[in-house]
Amino acid sequence: MKRATITLAVLALTACSPPQQEKSGATAELPPAAARAGCFAEFSRDWSAVGSQYYVIEAEAEGPTCAEATATMRITARDGTVLFEHAYRTADVPLAFNPNSGQTDLRAELEAWTQNTAEPPTADTLPPWPARAARPPHFQPEATRTQYEQARGAQGPLFCFPDGGESNACVALAGDRATLLGSLTPERE
Repeated sequence: MKRATITLAVLALTACSPPQQEKSGATAELPPAAARAGCFAEFSRDWSAVGSQYYVIEAEAEGPTCAEATATMRITARDGTVLFEHAYRTADVPLAFNPNSGQTDLRAELEAWTQNTAEPPTADTLPPWPARAARPPHFQPEATRTQYEQARGAQGPLFCFPDGGESNACVALAGDRATLLGSLTPERE
């Protein structure tokens, strides 16, 4: 009887023990999901422009590493319609992005990148484009002189953001239209 009780106790303890895992010679550890996926960050903000016009400013960056990421600036209407979208290599925009940034810092940089640098944020504050001149002073145009001067004359919303080492891309908005006017560079004496 004693032997039967001991046998039952041993069986009960064995049944309650977790199973032993087999050990293999090589184990592979997977890197964290963020390391496998590369670098990704995003940020968006609402922007209330002049004349009761409302837009959403979105920025995202993605790449195998944060130093190799491509950042996209996007301006959308409230209904989600994309009005403007342009991609930049973060390495080409040192005014906004630090090449040594990690994913957390990159998100903060995107947040700063979505701040409007136009002061005040209206197109009429851009320098005039003189007749017969190749371009306006301190400005590298992406638009024609007619488009540029029409935007200035409309005195509509202007959103500018860093697009290089010392320049800011400027986008004129009018309702559901957006026009990349070009890049404003600092004045030099």
